[in-house]
Amino acid sequence: MATTTTQAGPRLLALALPGIPESVPVARLRVRAALGLHGLGDFADDAEIITSELVTNAVQHAGGNGTQTIGVTIIYADSPAAVTIAVSDSSPHGPIRRDTTAGSEQGRGLQIVEALSVHWGWRQEGGGKVIFAVLVREA
Repeated sequence: MATTTTQAGPRLLALALPGIPESVPVARLRVRAALGLHGLGDFADDAEIITSELVTNAVQHAGGNGTQTIGVTIIYADSPAAVTIAVSDSSPHGPIRRDTTAGSEQGRGLQIVEALSVHWGWRQEGGGKVIFAVLVREA
């Protein structure tokens, strides 16, 4: 299994979006574009899915009436080649990974994030939280 890097590289993207459902496709598009712009398109598919899941969760659990903002940040590290996607929101409550049944249409977001990343987690920050997922390029 790949290990995560200890030295973060440049921030490739930092944006704030309103806590509304329409922010989800905007976040996906911006993440894909930022990765492509920096020659990291091989991360784009998984990063886009992870972003979609994390921003959707933030909208559902912290977006409220749209007055709250959701932050999306992408950081690149090159040893090993890794991209970290971080989504912040105003809720101090940590994510709950649910074990869902095969027929369930909800509750799979963190399972997807876990399956696509080498590591994911969260931390409290500024009265809210940041959830992050690390993608590592296979050698």
